[in-house]
Amino acid sequence: MKKAITIKNLRAYYILQNSGNKKIVRAVDDVSLDIYEGEILGIAGESGCGKTTLLKVLYGLLNPPLFVKSGEIIYHDVGGTEVDILKLPVSEKRSMLYWKHISYIPQASMNVLNPLLKVKKQFLKVLKTHYKDRKKGQLLEMAAEHAKNLGLPSDILDSYPHQLSGGMRQRVTIAIATLFTPKIIFADEPTTALDVVVQRGVMQILKDLQSIYKNTIVLVSHDIAVHAEITDRLGIMYAGKLVELGPTLSLFRSPLHPYTRFLIESLPQIGEKKTKMSVPGVPPSLINLPSGCRFHPRCPFKSEICSEEEPPFVEVREGHFVACFRTTKEEDYL
Repeated sequence: MKKAITIKNLRAYYILQNSGNKKIVRAVDDVSLDIYEGEILGIAGESGCGKTTLLKVLYGLLNPPLFVKSGEIIYHDVGGTEVDILKLPVSEKRSMLYWKHISYIPQASMNVLNPLLKVKKQFLKVLKTHYKDRKKGQLLEMAAEHAKNLGLPSDILDSYPHQLSGGMRQRVTIAIATLFTPKIIFADEPTTALDVVVQRGVMQILKDLQSIYKNTIVLVSHDIAVHAEITDRLGIMYAGKLVELGPTLSLFRSPLHPYTRFLIESLPQIGEKKTKMSVPGVPPSLINLPSGCRFHPRCPFKSEICSEEEPPFVEVREGHFVACFRTTKEEDYL
């Protein structure tokens, strides 16, 4: 498979200053990852593990107090060349990457859409930035055609955001973000605060997008059931680090990291009556991280080395990576 993005040793931190004291929040801490063309890659983990920060940095949203300490994010085949988004000025990000090559679907659709404008005007606002020579009627036709392709009702363009349900607003947000059929879409918790039925509709529109345009989607969600439904590969983040990565089916059938195992085993099963267990303990502070493996204070399988050394992130099966000293005893997880 061709690579769409290569992430090398990425460290993205927040600087918090209070009464003269400076603290560093290590939200993304030495993450390396290849993202491939035409795949749906999921990033999962508990709240505060660094998922959204990773997505923002991949998109180039580096607003203080967030900064990149080190690393590279290489975009392949941008106009036939490779670019490191971390080295591009904002003007070049806009001209080379945003909207047409990469696009970002943020959380909270009601905060994204202007409540004072009809949906069609919000489509037009985006279209005019790239098609300055086209007339309003032509742009509206483009908006209507795109909405139709994504299964949105024909009257959606004449509605105000407050007249739409949460799920429909999220679909409109997705439609606007993908007006220019970007090669790569970053989706940050697109199903948050939606009921199960509406979630399915939002996931279906993402699947339809990928099917129509053959693009790459990077999906962040704390809901591991969403990843089981839609993703091809799944990465598990914990305390700023990637602790497991592999084909979604392989990860669900035989997770190798204890944290991944807890996340999957907490999912309810139809007809199952036994009590489900969540991950024991609480996540560590990203300001004051534990030594060694960051999961060891919560891990029932830990040994002495886990508190002393950080496990390397290694490939233990084809395409399946994990950072855990117990991977040599795979039977413990099966």
